[in-house]
Amino acid sequence: MRKDNHGVEKGFEPITSQQMYKIEDNGERVFGLKKLLMMENAGSRVADFLIDLFKDDLEKKKIVSVCGFGNNGGDAIVATRHLSAFLSSKFTAQRNNGLVLVLLGKPDQIKTEESKVNWNTIEKIDSIKKLCLNAQNIKDIQTEVENSDIIIDGLIGTGIKGAIKEPFSKMIDTINQQKSKSFIFSVDIPSGLNPDNGEIYDKSVKADSTITFHRIKIGLLKNTEYCGEIHPVKIGIPIEAEMEVL
Repeated sequence: MRKDNHGVEKGFEPITSQQMYKIEDNGERVFGLKKLLMMENAGSRVADFLIDLFKDDLEKKKIVSVCGFGNNGGDAIVATRHLSAFLSSKFTAQRNNGLVLVLLGKPDQIKTEESKVNWNTIEKIDSIKKLCLNAQNIKDIQTEVENSDIIIDGLIGTGIKGAIKEPFSKMIDTINQQKSKSFIFSVDIPSGLNPDNGEIYDKSVKADSTITFHRIKIGLLKNTEYCGEIHPVKIGIPIEAEMEVL
């Protein structure tokens, strides 16, 4: 596939977060591609990447998805569901104890309708261990992360603004302490990194790999140290949705 002068494959040339928002809105408003479907496609791409990377070894791995309340967390929730379906096909669901989904708060704090829908679905799946952060289980959640082989970072997406508040700040520290111990995989963008200029105002997850959707966010290319290997993938948004945006 042809690449531009920056080594980016044609069709994945970098864009700003605002341009991506407009493209997503066009996809839904003009073409009827619901954001719920975009999230489904994004989450499935995350799962497929890990399945392709680890192959049969994946069933031996403890995978911890750490989710915030936006669509970034929703993508990670979908990815966990797809991983559960894949792993459960390898052995009985009751034995599938290697998948842990952490929500950094209460389910009623989830902000978007599509993330709420996916949370309501995953709540019913017994083969996934689910932990919603509260004052009593902070240590338990930290232990799950510390014992992980793979961490899916779905904490904060492109809507990052200013200093990172608790409990997200502490969770980023906990994830980064696993560097070289766990494979850290960020969804769309490492949590804490500015998607437009690559700056880190406070702190950021330091990923081994980052999967990003539709096109590469400009900030990823400006701070590859925190992104690791960057893997852009399409999620079914028509190219026509870019008209009058790019």
